[in-house]
Amino acid sequence: MSVSFARTLKNFWRSGISRSLRQIAMINDTKSGVLVGTDDFGNKFYETQDPVEIHMRTRWVEYKDFWKYDMSQVEPAWHYWLAYGTDTLPTKIPESEKSVRAYPTPKVHAPHLTFTKGAYIPYNTAKPKIQTWIPEVKERSA
Repeated sequence: MSVSFARTLKNFWRSGISRSLRQIAMINDTKSGVLVGTDDFGNKFYETQDPVEIHMRTRWVEYKDFWKYDMSQVEPAWHYWLAYGTDTLPTKIPESEKSVRAYPTPKVHAPHLTFTKGAYIPYNTAKPKIQTWIPEVKERSA
């Protein structure tokens, strides 16, 4: 079992109180590991080789922005590494092995804008099937 009182105390000791409390708030667990890299957004990526960790739960990200974090703030190459698509760190890939795209990629990818003022809202051209009822008031005849 991965979550135990002894393991939590051990990770508190290794990571420190403030970082452990931040991890509990973000990922609902305490982890200790080695910093393997950071991305352009300032997110930090960690990995552990601790045998008590659950399989496929040995990599994690600690977001720079604590209050408004989202997985879209992780670059695609780091996202692929977090999902165990590769064991090679994105910073260690040689230039000759990087993929070539048919279109130019932006230097810094855009964050996810859902639930913000910059969110995409589609323009609807279809006529609504349901019309709102507008009451018509007529004079009563005497």
